Amino acid sequence: MWFWIKHLSLAFILIAAAAYFLLGDGPVYKKNDKTNAAADGLSQFYANIRAAAERSSNEDEYVIELDMPSTDINSALQQRSKSVKPSTTKWRGEVKSRRFVEGETLKTIMKQYADEEGIEFLWYLHKDYIVKHNFRVEDNFVATLYQLGKAIDSDFEFEVKAYFCHKQRTAVITEKPSQFVRDNCILAKAY
Repeated sequence: MWFWIKHLSLAFILIAAAAYFLLGDGPVYKKNDKTNAAADGLSQFYANIRAAAERSSNEDEYVIELDMPSTDINSALQQRSKSVKPSTTKWRGEVKSRRFVEGETLKTIMKQYADEEGIEFLWYLHKDYIVKHNFRVEDNFVATLYQLGKAIDSDFEFEVKAYFCHKQRTAVITEKPSQFVRDNCILAKAY
């Protein structure tokens, strides 16, 4: 008889324990709502670095490093003034829609628009940019040149400036304008 009491008692204890764990409020894993601020901050920091690195590697696809022109800007302008008839100081170009097509470079597009306007275009920057998405600018040539300079300005150490040199019928975009350019050319702006 002692055998049956011992085994029935053990069975009862096991059934009660199983019922307690299955049906009762036994020990349950609860996620801690408190977070470690230092760990979260560090994770966010590394996520930002990774995102910035990915962005910059994508942006590098659209930047072309250039050699500066071999002719110095003053010489180019002085030579040009000998061969062209000056325009008026008020010339800004025709107001029209200027398309910038994906895959072309800003320098090439602006050179094309300058040729259409009958002026020379000098790009004195060490970078050129491939147009990532099509866009249009509805303005005159000089204002378009100004907007272009402002758009790429943050990528350079010094401020990018655009000028129209009326005596030479030449548009210039440069990071470091010479004294000759500052004295003889009109700083482009949005008119």
